[in-house]
Amino acid sequence: MIEPSWFWMKRDTTKKGAITSNKELKEAWIKCWKEMLQTKIQAWIERIIDHIQDVIRLDGGNEYKEGRYKGKGKKRVH
Repeated sequence: MIEPSWFWMKRDTTKKGAITSNKELKEAWIKCWKEMLQTKIQAWIERIIDHIQDVIRLDGGNEYKEGRYKGKGKKRVH
């Protein structure tokens, strides 16, 4: 369940515009990964149980919608 980190890292590394150099891009992503707050990672981990329960409830069907649950006390960590 590392999908939330990709969106966050892309947003964080492109704040000043898109990076066009592969070398700069790799350096930016590594720096971002190393500086990511443990509290942010923990919040993502804590949401996993809700997603697993939803998949079980749907018997693994295609109805599962990824993403945040509206109205379930979002844990925002910046």
